[in-house]
Amino acid sequence: EYAVNRFLSSQGFNVPRIIYVNPKERLIFQEYVEGENLMNMIKKVCSSSEEEPNLASVIRQVGREIAKAHKLDVALGDCKPENIIIAQDGRVFFVDLEQAERNGDQAWDIAELLYYSGHYASLGSVKVAQTIAGEFIEGYFEAGGKTENVKKAKSSRYVKVFSFFTPPHILLAISSICREKIEGKKAEK
Repeated sequence: EYAVNRFLSSQGFNVPRIIYVNPKERLIFQEYVEGENLMNMIKKVCSSSEEEPNLASVIRQVGREIAKAHKLDVALGDCKPENIIIAQDGRVFFVDLEQAERNGDQAWDIAELLYYSGHYASLGSVKVAQTIAGEFIEGYFEAGGKTENVKKAKSSRYVKVFSFFTPPHILLAISSICREKIEGKKAEK
């Protein structure tokens, strides 16, 4: 966690500042990041009838930031929405980097973010899940994210892991958006 935190920080990523490390006792203390986690933002949109115009741009920015990490061959490892903090000034912070690693499973980052978001979005509508998936993938591709990672994330290997808590119609909607965005990307070439 310490090594990836320091590496990402040195590359301009927003991560919590390390305050204290004791490798012998396997302790790491990090600063508290002020802001709202992405999970709460998604839940808020799903529990109200109002649309949150900011959510789409935030999700797109999260997609860009994850693509930038992937371009450095870093997989974040635990990319649930609650591990992404949006600061008041709009900066995206990645917290809980304990499972992050170089040359890790980048498709897992995408699958975890999208299908966990789908779990929370299932409280609202399919449209919310589709918007989240679409905006995330657009941002991911804008920042140079690999089509292959999105293709893997929509595969049954990843979908079945989330089938225990994300409803099937939401999983299908997210997977369909992944497919549409991949096809759109191919058509651009």
